[in-house]
Amino acid sequence: MAVSVNANAIFAMRRVGEELQRLRVEAGLQQEAVGQALGVSRYTVGKIERGRAFPTDEQLPKLLKLLKVTPEERAGIVATIEQGRSYGRTWYERPEIQALFSGDSYRYLSLEDAAERISLHSGTYVPGLLQTREYVEAIVAFGQKHESTERRETFVEARLRRQEVLTRRNPLIVDALCLESALRAVVGGPEVMRAQLLHLVACAQQQNVTLRVIPFAAGAASASGATFTILDFPGADHRSVVSQERARGETLQDDPAEVRRSRRKFADLADQALDEEATIRCIEEIEKGLQ
Repeated sequence: MAVSVNANAIFAMRRVGEELQRLRVEAGLQQEAVGQALGVSRYTVGKIERGRAFPTDEQLPKLLKLLKVTPEERAGIVATIEQGRSYGRTWYERPEIQALFSGDSYRYLSLEDAAERISLHSGTYVPGLLQTREYVEAIVAFGQKHESTERRETFVEARLRRQEVLTRRNPLIVDALCLESALRAVVGGPEVMRAQLLHLVACAQQQNVTLRVIPFAAGAASASGATFTILDFPGADHRSVVSQERARGETLQDDPAEVRRSRRKFADLADQALDEEATIRCIEEIEKGLQ
């Protein structure tokens, strides 16, 4: 089982992030400039300011010097970081998670955690944030059958931990599309799939979740299985990011033109999807057919 993150550590990261953001704004600096000075991307700076991570021991002295903090401010920031680190770490910073995910696939975890809203098309699978444990286990049992038991279990736990963004204090807003084939594939057997479908109905009734199904009747759109996610962040300093699933993991792009293309593609698919009420009826009908 994964170890729960102590809420106090999260609050400490948020206090530090808010203070560093305040100091940056007062200094008249953009996140890009801070990132260049630290040798990191603006997403790393944004992650720190959003309270998703502490500056590293190497980054902190450079950051405090750049922001020209007073001795009193410096002492307060350092004390809060030391206190926060004593509580624990963000779940995806655990060694077993870092060993399982790499590159953009690992970076995606922090971006999803920092996002305010995501728009996603999950193709022939139920959206990952809406999957039940048994559904995930069934997918892993087939897709990762040559991996070790430990790696498979870590993947399942990571998938479930990601879902905490839906129930946090400021929950992630999710606009999800999937194909009708994702609902009709009996993943894990009838009982597992019935439970998954009922879970989808419950998720679709959450205020921060919109779920729409692209039916077979939509024609070409119903065969569009390529998955992608558009991540939007709070604040004008954060560019939106597009994540696309490849054979070897996620690929991330923040090029504005690519983001616009993905938004148009999402809008085209959404135009062919059932509305929210019809989606729930479709899910319920499929669930009843499995009884």
